[in-house]
Amino acid sequence: MSAATCRSAGAVSCSGRASSTAVQFPINAITCSRAGPWTSARKNHRAHNLMAIRSVGPDEVQSAPPLADNSPELPKNADVKAVPPAPINTSNFNAMIALASVGVIETAYLTYVKLFDGPLVCPTNGCESVLSSPYAQLFGLPLPLFGMLTYGAVGILAATYVSQSKESGASAAARGTTLMGLTAGVAALATTSAVLMSILQTRLGGTPCAWCYLSAGISMTLAVTLGTTLTGKQIKDNALAGLGGALATAAVLYAGLPNGASSAGAVYDENFSLPYRAPLVSTKSSDRAIDLARRLKAVGARMYGAFWCSHCLEQKEDFGAAAMADFPYVECFPNGWKRGEKVAPLCEAANVRAFPTWSIGGKTIEGELLLSEIEKELQRAEAEAAAGAPSAAVEAAAVVVVPAPVSAAEAE
Repeated sequence: MSAATCRSAGAVSCSGRASSTAVQFPINAITCSRAGPWTSARKNHRAHNLMAIRSVGPDEVQSAPPLADNSPELPKNADVKAVPPAPINTSNFNAMIALASVGVIETAYLTYVKLFDGPLVCPTNGCESVLSSPYAQLFGLPLPLFGMLTYGAVGILAATYVSQSKESGASAAARGTTLMGLTAGVAALATTSAVLMSILQTRLGGTPCAWCYLSAGISMTLAVTLGTTLTGKQIKDNALAGLGGALATAAVLYAGLPNGASSAGAVYDENFSLPYRAPLVSTKSSDRAIDLARRLKAVGARMYGAFWCSHCLEQKEDFGAAAMADFPYVECFPNGWKRGEKVAPLCEAANVRAFPTWSIGGKTIEGELLLSEIEKELQRAEAEAAAGAPSAAVEAAAVVVVPAPVSAAEAE
Protein backbone atom coordinates (compact mmCIF):
# COMPACT_ATOMS: atom_id res chain seq x y z
CA MET A 1 0.00 0.00 0.00
CA SER A 2 1.32 3.36 -0.95
CA ALA A 3 1.89 5.94 1.67
CA ALA A 4 -1.19 7.96 2.30
CA THR A 5 -1.02 11.63 1.48
CA CYS A 6 -2.72 14.22 3.66
CA ARG A 7 -3.74 17.82 3.18
CA SER A 8 -5.25 20.29 5.58
CA ALA A 9 -8.04 22.56 4.39
CA GLY A 10 -10.41 22.56 7.26
CA ALA A 11 -11.06 18.84 6.46
CA VAL A 12 -8.51 16.12 5.80
CA SER A 13 -8.59 13.90 2.68
CA CYS A 14 -6.44 10.77 2.54
CA SER A 15 -6.10 8.67 -0.61
CA GLY A 16 -5.08 4.97 -0.78
CA ARG A 17 -6.55 1.76 -2.16
CA ALA A 18 -9.88 2.71 -0.76
CA SER A 19 -10.92 6.41 -0.66
CA SER A 20 -12.22 7.77 2.55
CA THR A 21 -12.17 11.07 4.33
CA ALA A 22 -11.69 11.62 8.02
CA VAL A 23 -13.29 14.67 9.54
CA GLN A 24 -12.32 15.69 13.04
CA PHE A 25 -13.40 18.70 15.04
CA PRO A 26 -11.83 20.88 16.13
CA ILE A 27 -8.48 19.44 14.90
CA ASN A 28 -7.36 20.84 11.52
CA ALA A 29 -5.12 17.99 10.36
CA ILE A 30 -4.60 14.31 11.17
CA THR A 31 -1.11 12.88 10.95
CA CYS A 32 -1.08 9.92 8.50
CA SER A 33 1.38 7.03 8.49
CA ARG A 34 2.00 3.82 6.54
CA ALA A 35 -0.33 1.96 8.85
CA GLY A 36 -3.25 3.93 7.45
CA PRO A 37 -5.04 7.18 8.09
CA TRP A 38 -6.80 5.99 11.22
CA THR A 39 -3.79 5.10 13.33
CA SER A 40 -3.30 8.54 14.70
CA ALA A 41 -7.03 9.06 14.97
CA ARG A 42 -7.42 5.94 17.15
CA LYS A 43 -4.69 7.18 19.47
CA ASN A 44 -6.12 10.62 19.68
CA HIS A 45 -9.57 9.19 20.25
CA ARG A 46 -8.43 8.20 23.67
CA ALA A 47 -7.80 11.86 24.53
CA HIS A 48 -10.76 13.55 26.18
CA ASN A 49 -10.37 16.74 24.22
CA LEU A 50 -11.03 15.17 20.77
CA MET A 51 -14.43 14.82 19.19
CA ALA A 52 -15.75 11.78 17.31
CA ILE A 53 -14.38 10.89 13.87
CA ARG A 54 -16.59 9.61 11.14
CA SER A 55 -15.82 8.37 7.59
CA VAL A 56 -17.62 9.70 4.63
CA GLY A 57 -17.52 8.90 0.98
CA PRO A 58 -15.66 10.95 -1.60
CA ASP A 59 -18.86 12.64 -2.66
CA GLU A 60 -19.55 13.89 0.84
CA VAL A 61 -16.31 15.75 1.41
CA GLN A 62 -17.05 19.18 2.84
CA SER A 63 -15.11 21.89 4.54
CA ALA A 64 -15.03 21.92 8.28
CA PRO A 65 -16.97 24.70 9.93
CA PRO A 66 -14.97 27.72 11.01
CA LEU A 67 -13.46 27.89 14.45
CA ALA A 68 -16.06 28.55 17.06
CA ASP A 69 -16.63 32.19 18.02
CA ASN A 70 -17.36 32.38 21.70
CA SER A 71 -18.54 36.04 21.45
CA PRO A 72 -22.28 36.26 22.06
CA GLU A 73 -24.32 37.47 19.14
CA LEU A 74 -26.88 40.24 19.65
CA PRO A 75 -30.39 39.43 18.53
CA LYS A 76 -31.43 41.09 15.34
CA ASN A 77 -34.07 43.16 17.14
CA ALA A 78 -31.83 44.13 20.07
CA ASP A 79 -32.28 47.69 21.38
CA VAL A 80 -28.80 49.28 21.36
CA LYS A 81 -28.58 52.29 23.71
CA ALA A 82 -25.85 54.93 23.67
CA VAL A 83 -23.58 55.04 26.71
CA PRO A 84 -24.47 58.17 28.71
CA PRO A 85 -21.67 60.70 29.33
CA ALA A 86 -19.77 60.53 32.59
CA PRO A 87 -21.35 62.69 35.29
CA ILE A 88 -19.73 66.09 35.80
CA ASN A 89 -18.50 67.55 39.05
CA THR A 90 -21.46 69.84 39.70
CA SER A 91 -19.95 71.16 42.94
CA ASN A 92 -17.12 72.84 41.01
CA PHE A 93 -19.52 74.42 38.53
CA ASN A 94 -21.77 75.56 41.37
CA ALA A 95 -18.70 77.18 42.94
CA MET A 96 -18.08 78.97 39.64
CA ILE A 97 -21.68 80.23 39.64
CA ALA A 98 -21.19 81.59 43.17
CA LEU A 99 -17.89 83.27 42.26
CA ALA A 100 -19.40 84.85 39.16
CA SER A 101 -22.31 86.15 41.25
CA VAL A 102 -19.89 87.84 43.66
CA GLY A 103 -18.11 89.35 40.67
CA VAL A 104 -21.39 90.74 39.32
CA ILE A 105 -22.23 92.35 42.67
CA GLU A 106 -18.75 93.88 43.02
CA THR A 107 -18.58 95.32 39.51
CA ALA A 108 -22.20 96.53 39.66
CA TYR A 109 -21.35 98.52 42.79
CA LEU A 110 -18.24 100.03 41.21
CA THR A 111 -20.22 100.87 38.07
CA TYR A 112 -22.78 102.70 40.21
CA VAL A 113 -20.02 104.65 41.99
CA LYS A 114 -18.44 105.57 38.67
CA LEU A 115 -21.64 106.61 36.89
CA PHE A 116 -23.46 108.36 39.74
CA ASP A 117 -20.50 109.60 41.79
CA GLY A 118 -21.65 107.52 44.75
CA PRO A 119 -19.71 106.97 47.97
CA LEU A 120 -16.88 104.47 47.64
CA VAL A 121 -16.31 102.14 50.60
CA CYS A 122 -12.75 100.80 50.56
CA PRO A 123 -10.46 99.42 53.32
CA THR A 124 -7.42 100.90 51.56
CA ASN A 125 -6.86 104.46 50.43
CA GLY A 126 -6.03 103.65 46.81
CA CYS A 127 -9.45 102.65 45.47
CA GLU A 128 -10.52 106.25 44.95
CA SER A 129 -7.38 107.04 42.96
CA VAL A 130 -7.70 103.97 40.75
CA LEU A 131 -11.39 104.54 40.05
CA SER A 132 -10.64 108.18 39.20
CA SER A 133 -7.71 107.33 36.94
CA PRO A 134 -7.91 107.20 33.12
CA TYR A 135 -7.59 103.40 33.32
CA ALA A 136 -11.02 103.03 34.94
CA GLN A 137 -12.80 103.65 31.62
CA LEU A 138 -12.92 101.70 28.38
CA PHE A 139 -14.09 103.54 25.25
CA GLY A 140 -15.68 106.19 27.45
CA LEU A 141 -17.67 103.71 29.57
CA PRO A 142 -16.83 102.52 33.09
CA LEU A 143 -14.53 99.51 32.96
CA PRO A 144 -16.45 97.74 35.78
CA LEU A 145 -19.51 97.74 33.50
CA PHE A 146 -17.74 95.39 31.08
CA GLY A 147 -16.66 93.23 34.00
CA MET A 148 -20.24 93.00 35.27
CA LEU A 149 -21.48 91.81 31.86
CA THR A 150 -18.70 89.24 31.56
CA TYR A 151 -19.18 87.87 35.08
CA GLY A 152 -22.91 87.60 34.38
CA ALA A 153 -22.30 85.70 31.14
CA VAL A 154 -19.91 83.28 32.86
CA GLY A 155 -22.42 82.59 35.64
CA ILE A 156 -25.25 81.96 33.17
CA LEU A 157 -23.10 79.65 31.02
CA ALA A 158 -21.96 77.65 34.05
CA ALA A 159 -25.57 77.21 35.21
CA THR A 160 -26.64 76.23 31.68
CA TYR A 161 -23.91 73.60 31.44
CA VAL A 162 -24.96 72.04 34.75
CA SER A 163 -28.58 71.97 33.59
CA GLN A 164 -27.67 70.42 30.21
CA SER A 165 -25.59 67.72 31.89
CA LYS A 166 -28.58 66.66 34.00
CA GLU A 167 -31.01 66.58 31.06
CA SER A 168 -31.06 63.35 29.08
CA GLY A 169 -32.37 65.16 26.01
CA ALA A 170 -29.50 67.64 25.80
CA SER A 171 -27.17 66.86 22.91
CA ALA A 172 -23.42 66.58 23.23
CA ALA A 173 -23.06 69.37 20.67
CA ALA A 174 -25.11 71.75 22.83
CA ARG A 175 -23.03 70.94 25.90
CA GLY A 176 -19.86 71.42 23.92
CA THR A 177 -20.97 74.84 22.66
CA THR A 178 -21.86 75.97 26.18
CA LEU A 179 -18.53 74.79 27.55
CA MET A 180 -16.71 76.57 24.73
CA GLY A 181 -18.42 79.86 25.59
CA LEU A 182 -17.70 79.36 29.29
CA THR A 183 -14.02 78.78 28.59
CA ALA A 184 -13.79 81.91 26.45
CA GLY A 185 -15.51 84.02 29.13
CA VAL A 186 -13.25 82.80 31.93
CA ALA A 187 -10.19 83.41 29.74
CA ALA A 188 -11.40 86.97 29.08
CA LEU A 189 -11.76 87.66 32.81
CA ALA A 190 -8.34 86.23 33.63
CA THR A 191 -6.69 88.24 30.85
CA THR A 192 -8.35 91.46 31.99
CA SER A 193 -7.22 90.92 35.57
CA ALA A 194 -3.65 90.22 34.48
CA VAL A 195 -3.52 93.39 32.35
CA LEU A 196 -5.05 95.58 35.06
CA MET A 197 -2.74 94.21 37.76
CA SER A 198 0.18 95.07 35.50
CA ILE A 199 -1.17 98.61 35.01
CA LEU A 200 -1.70 98.95 38.75
CA GLN A 201 1.96 98.18 39.40
CA THR A 202 3.61 99.93 36.46
CA ARG A 203 1.37 102.90 35.64
CA LEU A 204 -0.28 103.66 38.98
CA GLY A 205 2.73 103.09 41.21
CA GLY A 206 1.45 99.98 42.99
CA THR A 207 -1.58 101.72 44.45
CA PRO A 208 -3.25 99.50 47.08
CA CYS A 209 -6.73 98.82 45.71
CA ALA A 210 -8.83 96.27 47.61
CA TRP A 211 -11.57 96.11 44.96
CA CYS A 212 -8.94 95.48 42.28
CA TYR A 213 -7.44 92.62 44.27
CA LEU A 214 -10.87 91.10 44.89
CA SER A 215 -11.78 91.15 41.20
CA ALA A 216 -8.43 89.65 40.20
CA GLY A 217 -8.82 86.94 42.83
CA ILE A 218 -12.29 86.01 41.58
CA SER A 219 -11.12 85.85 37.95
CA MET A 220 -8.07 83.72 38.68
CA THR A 221 -10.05 81.38 40.95
CA LEU A 222 -12.59 80.89 38.17
CA ALA A 223 -9.80 79.99 35.75
CA VAL A 224 -8.19 77.51 38.15
CA THR A 225 -11.53 75.91 39.03
CA LEU A 226 -12.50 75.43 35.40
CA GLY A 227 -9.05 74.14 34.44
CA THR A 228 -9.03 71.51 37.20
CA THR A 229 -12.61 70.42 36.47
CA LEU A 230 -12.31 69.73 32.74
CA THR A 231 -10.98 66.42 31.46
CA GLY A 232 -7.92 66.23 29.25
CA LYS A 233 -10.09 65.85 26.15
CA GLN A 234 -12.28 68.81 27.14
CA ILE A 235 -9.22 70.99 27.69
CA LYS A 236 -7.93 70.02 24.24
CA ASP A 237 -11.31 70.66 22.60
CA ASN A 238 -11.71 74.10 24.22
CA ALA A 239 -8.11 75.32 24.04
CA LEU A 240 -8.76 77.42 20.93
CA ALA A 241 -11.83 79.02 22.54
CA GLY A 242 -9.79 80.01 25.58
CA LEU A 243 -6.95 81.34 23.47
CA GLY A 244 -9.36 83.29 21.27
CA GLY A 245 -11.07 84.83 24.29
CA ALA A 246 -7.74 85.89 25.78
CA LEU A 247 -6.41 87.40 22.54
CA ALA A 248 -9.66 89.22 21.75
CA THR A 249 -9.77 90.70 25.26
CA ALA A 250 -6.15 91.82 25.07
CA ALA A 251 -6.85 93.52 21.73
CA VAL A 252 -9.91 95.36 23.11
CA LEU A 253 -7.99 96.55 26.18
CA TYR A 254 -5.06 97.66 24.04
CA ALA A 255 -7.39 99.70 21.83
CA GLY A 256 -9.61 101.13 24.55
CA LEU A 257 -7.26 101.96 27.42
CA PRO A 258 -4.95 105.02 27.41
CA ASN A 259 -1.67 104.87 25.48
CA GLY A 260 -2.93 102.28 23.01
CA ALA A 261 -0.94 102.40 19.81
CA SER A 262 -3.81 101.52 17.49
CA SER A 263 -5.90 104.11 15.71
CA ALA A 264 -8.92 103.30 17.87
CA GLY A 265 -6.87 103.83 20.99
CA ALA A 266 -5.45 107.10 19.66
CA VAL A 267 -8.92 108.51 18.95
CA TYR A 268 -10.06 107.45 22.37
CA ASP A 269 -7.06 109.07 24.10
CA GLU A 270 -7.62 112.37 22.31
CA ASN A 271 -11.24 112.58 23.43
CA PHE A 272 -10.81 111.28 26.95
CA SER A 273 -11.23 113.65 29.91
CA LEU A 274 -11.36 113.22 33.66
CA PRO A 275 -13.40 115.80 35.61
CA TYR A 276 -11.85 117.20 38.73
CA ARG A 277 -13.03 115.58 41.93
CA ALA A 278 -11.24 116.24 45.20
CA PRO A 279 -10.53 112.98 47.04
CA LEU A 280 -12.04 112.69 50.49
CA VAL A 281 -9.61 112.67 53.44
CA SER A 282 -11.30 110.77 56.25
CA THR A 283 -8.49 110.10 58.74
CA LYS A 284 -8.27 111.88 62.07
CA SER A 285 -5.45 114.39 62.53
CA SER A 286 -3.00 114.03 65.39
CA ASP A 287 -1.71 117.04 67.32
CA ARG A 288 1.68 116.45 65.74
CA ALA A 289 0.21 116.52 62.21
CA ILE A 290 -1.72 119.73 62.91
CA ASP A 291 1.43 121.38 64.27
CA LEU A 292 3.47 120.27 61.22
CA ALA A 293 0.83 121.69 58.85
CA ARG A 294 0.98 125.04 60.65
CA ARG A 295 4.78 125.13 60.54
CA LEU A 296 4.88 124.15 56.86
CA LYS A 297 2.63 127.05 56.00
CA ALA A 298 4.72 129.44 58.13
CA VAL A 299 7.96 128.72 56.23
CA GLY A 300 6.27 128.93 52.83
CA ALA A 301 6.49 125.20 52.10
CA ARG A 302 4.22 123.61 49.50
CA MET A 303 3.02 120.19 48.53
CA TYR A 304 2.22 119.82 44.80
CA GLY A 305 -0.13 117.01 43.80
CA ALA A 306 -2.88 115.76 41.49
CA PHE A 307 -6.41 114.76 42.46
CA TRP A 308 -6.08 111.32 40.83
CA CYS A 309 -2.67 110.55 42.41
CA SER A 310 -2.86 107.76 45.01
CA HIS A 311 0.41 108.74 46.71
CA CYS A 312 -0.88 112.29 47.12
CA LEU A 313 -3.98 110.95 48.84
CA GLU A 314 -1.88 108.75 51.09
CA GLN A 315 0.22 111.76 52.06
CA LYS A 316 -2.94 113.72 52.90
CA GLU A 317 -4.25 110.79 54.92
CA ASP A 318 -1.05 110.92 57.00
CA PHE A 319 -1.92 114.46 58.04
CA GLY A 320 -5.66 113.89 58.46
CA ALA A 321 -8.76 115.92 57.69
CA ALA A 322 -8.24 118.66 60.29
CA ALA A 323 -4.65 119.37 59.25
CA MET A 324 -5.59 119.43 55.56
CA ALA A 325 -8.23 122.09 56.21
CA ASP A 326 -5.45 124.71 56.36
CA PHE A 327 -2.62 123.05 54.47
CA PRO A 328 -0.23 124.52 51.86
CA TYR A 329 -1.36 122.13 49.11
CA VAL A 330 -1.28 123.05 45.40
CA GLU A 331 -3.50 121.11 42.96
CA CYS A 332 -1.75 120.80 39.60
CA PHE A 333 -4.93 119.86 37.68
CA PRO A 334 -7.67 122.07 39.18
CA ASN A 335 -9.70 121.92 35.96
CA GLY A 336 -9.54 118.16 35.56
CA TRP A 337 -7.35 115.95 33.40
CA LYS A 338 -7.31 115.34 29.67
CA ARG A 339 -4.64 114.46 27.17
CA GLY A 340 -2.37 117.44 26.58
CA GLU A 341 -3.65 119.37 29.61
CA LYS A 342 -0.91 121.48 31.15
CA VAL A 343 -0.30 121.66 34.87
CA ALA A 344 -1.32 124.73 36.86
CA PRO A 345 1.02 127.77 36.59
CA LEU A 346 2.36 127.33 40.13
CA CYS A 347 3.26 123.69 39.37
CA GLU A 348 4.86 124.68 36.08
CA ALA A 349 6.89 127.41 37.77
CA ALA A 350 8.12 124.92 40.35
CA ASN A 351 9.09 122.50 37.55
CA VAL A 352 6.96 119.73 39.04
CA ARG A 353 7.81 116.40 37.40
CA ALA A 354 6.21 113.92 39.79
CA PHE A 355 3.41 113.69 42.32
CA PRO A 356 3.62 114.45 45.13
CA THR A 357 6.44 117.01 45.06
CA TRP A 358 7.49 118.91 48.19
CA SER A 359 9.12 122.30 48.32
CA ILE A 360 10.45 122.99 51.84
CA GLY A 361 12.91 125.78 52.58
CA GLY A 362 14.14 126.03 48.99
CA LYS A 363 14.64 122.26 48.65
CA THR A 364 12.61 120.16 46.21
CA ILE A 365 11.78 116.61 47.27
CA GLU A 366 9.89 114.21 45.01
CA GLY A 367 7.70 111.48 46.44
CA GLU A 368 5.77 110.64 49.56
CA LEU A 369 7.46 111.49 52.90
CA LEU A 370 7.06 110.24 56.44
CA LEU A 371 6.05 112.79 59.05
CA SER A 372 9.47 112.37 60.67
CA GLU A 373 11.16 113.24 57.36
CA ILE A 374 8.95 116.30 56.93
CA GLU A 375 9.76 117.39 60.48
CA LYS A 376 13.48 117.05 59.79
CA GLU A 377 13.21 119.20 56.66
CA LEU A 378 11.16 121.75 58.59
CA GLN A 379 13.82 122.08 61.28
CA ARG A 380 16.42 122.73 58.58
CA ALA A 381 14.22 125.34 56.87
CA GLU A 382 13.41 127.06 60.16
CA ALA A 383 17.08 127.18 61.11
CA GLU A 384 18.03 128.67 57.75
CA ALA A 385 15.23 131.23 58.02
CA ALA A 386 16.42 132.23 61.47
CA ALA A 387 19.96 132.65 60.13
CA GLY A 388 18.76 134.86 57.29
CA ALA A 389 19.19 132.28 54.52
CA PRO A 390 17.28 132.76 51.20
CA SER A 391 13.59 132.10 51.58
CA ALA A 392 11.60 129.32 50.02
CA ALA A 393 10.73 131.65 47.14
CA VAL A 394 14.25 131.15 45.82
CA GLU A 395 14.21 127.52 44.78
CA ALA A 396 17.32 125.46 45.31
CA ALA A 397 18.43 122.96 42.71
CA ALA A 398 18.84 120.01 45.07
CA VAL A 399 16.42 117.20 44.28
CA VAL A 400 15.94 114.15 46.47
CA VAL A 401 14.04 111.29 44.78
CA VAL A 402 11.84 109.11 46.98
CA PRO A 403 10.85 105.72 45.45
CA ALA A 404 7.52 105.14 43.69
CA PRO A 405 6.37 108.64 42.72
CA VAL A 406 3.80 109.02 39.93
CA SER A 407 5.26 111.18 37.21
CA ALA A 408 3.38 113.99 35.53
CA ALA A 409 4.55 112.70 32.15
CA GLU A 410 2.84 109.38 32.80
CA ALA A 411 -0.37 111.19 33.64
CA GLU A 412 -0.43 112.79 30.23
